[in-house]
Amino acid sequence: MKIGFPRALFYYDCFPFWAGFFHSLDIEVVTSSPTNRQIMEQGLKKASDETCLPVKLLAGHIQALEKVDAIFLPRMVSVDVDSYNCPKFLGIPESLFPAVPAGIPVLTVTVNWKKGKSQVLKDLQVFGLELRKGKADIRKAFTLGQEWQKRYQDTSGTGWNFEESMREIGSATKGLMATQKDKSIPRIPVRVQNPDRLRIALVGHSYLTHEPYANLNLLGRLHEKAEVELVQHVKQVEAETHLLGLRKKLFWNHAKQIVGAGNKFVTDPKIDGIIYLSCFGCGTDSMIQELLARFARERHKPYMVITLDEHSGEAGLVTRLEAFLDMVERRKVHEGYVSAHGECLDRDSNTL
Repeated sequence: MKIGFPRALFYYDCFPFWAGFFHSLDIEVVTSSPTNRQIMEQGLKKASDETCLPVKLLAGHIQALEKVDAIFLPRMVSVDVDSYNCPKFLGIPESLFPAVPAGIPVLTVTVNWKKGKSQVLKDLQVFGLELRKGKADIRKAFTLGQEWQKRYQDTSGTGWNFEESMREIGSATKGLMATQKDKSIPRIPVRVQNPDRLRIALVGHSYLTHEPYANLNLLGRLHEKAEVELVQHVKQVEAETHLLGLRKKLFWNHAKQIVGAGNKFVTDPKIDGIIYLSCFGCGTDSMIQELLARFARERHKPYMVITLDEHSGEAGLVTRLEAFLDMVERRKVHEGYVSAHGECLDRDSNTL
């Protein structure tokens, strides 16, 4: 049996778990190709105009899955006991049925960690009936999936690229690499910080920061000119520590990760600047980005927001990125004379 797994949205967070889960059940997982122009155009045709870019990309990746027995679209309600995923996750798969190629069935299961580990396992065992697998098989697959997910989380801090982290897992788990159809498994070099280069934190949803086609290779361009820190490089315990100052708890999973990691970057004197990568129409970002921006202004940390949609142009992105890095470099050299917002400070009085 071949199950198609679209390379978008939840792929960048939970694919290691599902790869291990299906590998244990001897079910082959086939991922769609990396995003390209055709996939994006197909997604724009099949997804609603009101949805955000990542959901449109998901629709395109669903269309790109061919020669599979079924397409897997899990409903990821929550990944921990204290938060929910964005509503766009909760609306899957129903919101994307129009994108499913004719004649291919959809497999889905609800995963809600707010109800506890035992309930998640029970729901997976019910899902196992569709796969003709027994409870013992599902329990074993659940354990292996968690192991693969943990291995990914442990390695994501050693590199800055999602696919590199996946290949690192593949060096120990051949089944995962079969899904990627990639037999070369180079090891990820440990991130060695160069003190002479700028250190820039890129924060945002994983399915945007790790999506090179949609973000016009922003991560690659940034990595060429600076040391890059990502939300995934911040341990969960550390991120939660930097959420304690909020007046209310955040109940979106990605928002918690972004704000927690972002606050850490703002307070870290080794981080020279922060770039927030968002997408047009993201409801959670409209609030979360403002929280982080206010915190950055209070700490006089250079901060820039890049908002993407399907019409984003490469020239504009490159110009803004170069201007921001130039400003941060000048501010680093002339510490105290150039503010985080570009105003010149009086050399003697340190005032505007």
